[in-house]
Amino acid sequence: MRLTPFIPALLAFASALSIAAPRDIYDSDHNGLIEIEDLQDLNEIRNNTSAEHPAEIQGTHLYGANGGCPASGCNGYELTRNLNFDTNSNGRFDEGDQFWNEGKGFEPIGNWNLKFIAQFNGNGFGIYNLNIQRPGQSFASLFGYAEQSYIHSLKLTADLATGKESGALLGYGWETRVENIQADVRVSSPGHEYIGGLIGVADNMLLSNIRLKAVIQSGDKSGGMVGQMQDSTLNKSALFIRISGNKTVGGLTGTTSDSEIHDVFVATQVNADVWAAALSGGSSDSQYQNIRTSGQVTIADSKYATAGGVVSSTQNDIFKNILVTVALPPDSETQRFIGALFASRDNSKEQQVYWASDYAGRHDSSARGYSYEQHFDLIDLRCTSPTHNCNGLQLTHFNDTNWDFGSTDNLPTIKLVSGIYRDDNADGEVENWPQLSMPTDPDPTEPGKKSGSSGGALIWLLALAAVARRRR
Repeated sequence: MRLTPFIPALLAFASALSIAAPRDIYDSDHNGLIEIEDLQDLNEIRNNTSAEHPAEIQGTHLYGANGGCPASGCNGYELTRNLNFDTNSNGRFDEGDQFWNEGKGFEPIGNWNLKFIAQFNGNGFGIYNLNIQRPGQSFASLFGYAEQSYIHSLKLTADLATGKESGALLGYGWETRVENIQADVRVSSPGHEYIGGLIGVADNMLLSNIRLKAVIQSGDKSGGMVGQMQDSTLNKSALFIRISGNKTVGGLTGTTSDSEIHDVFVATQVNADVWAAALSGGSSDSQYQNIRTSGQVTIADSKYATAGGVVSSTQNDIFKNILVTVALPPDSETQRFIGALFASRDNSKEQQVYWASDYAGRHDSSARGYSYEQHFDLIDLRCTSPTHNCNGLQLTHFNDTNWDFGSTDNLPTIKLVSGIYRDDNADGEVENWPQLSMPTDPDPTEPGKKSGSSGGALIWLLALAAVARRRR
């Protein structure tokens, strides 16, 4: 009897059992974080609420169980290995992938009515080839909505089509910390607002040590990292951004209010109809310090279009220790408003803010009746130390702790934990940006054993397959 044709089916069934079956121990190291060992575990997170809190994912269970959690209970999840959504390994998102879902891809964890309130620790591992194709759906992100959460130590590559309030990692975050993230993403959400490469809306959040490469197509109030940021802090981060939208678009944020941004590198190409800038489309009551921004900003060739090398519209902001090499569009239309730093400025303050006037194509810092005279040619900005006299320019307040000066071939840039990034040609391209891709070597970390899972069934089926092969 010829059983060979049944072998693939047996193996597929065995594989399904090994992925889907629950286990006895979910927190093997008893640290209060439930181990996420595969894509099915990740997908299961959203299903674990409690009778007391049916609208909250608190990280207390997985598959309704919490074996191994300490007496105080578990309060989050942690990756134990890299996860890859390209489950058939063909290099594209198609019906052969486990989470195809009729082309919609992965369903976000949480939304406005189901909040993620827990810790998610990536342990330095990655979630690769995440696909969410849900045009028009709000909060279409890995985590749709997070509140009082801590998401950290994660690598992420993703391709998304979304509605408003979306980003690759998080749609809407409130009182949440996001730290130690490396991401390479594409986000497509034309016509929608509050779109970010990483986060749609950041409300009272801390964002730190993030390295983000993103290509974004959006509508209004959209930014390279965050669409709308309010009452938040963003620091120690590097961005390599391509973003296009309608209005209020920035290489870092769409809008910023009551926030602090410091020690940030942004290389970007921004294109919008109106209110476009290399950092933020619009900002108020915020502080910016130790910022290096470069690239180019383009706007529609129409009346009243506005653009700035730093912020398009600023009100009551403070800018300190900022180096700008951003190319701006020519004034082909006399009723457009374009400034080397700002298109519109109201009661903001600048200290040690310098820009390359020859590269920007203008000497005026603001398009509307104000000029902060700290412009130099691009070659003058290549200072090799804070005390180096560069044709009259001395960056005396740019200290060696925060800034790296390199050589006469380099432009000063920000020192970051993740590395030192440069755009010495000032074209928005980063010469030394590291590639983020799925590791090819075997994962050195053994995932926790799924006690009580289908391991016995798997062994039995493999043995049966071997017998069938011998009896051909």
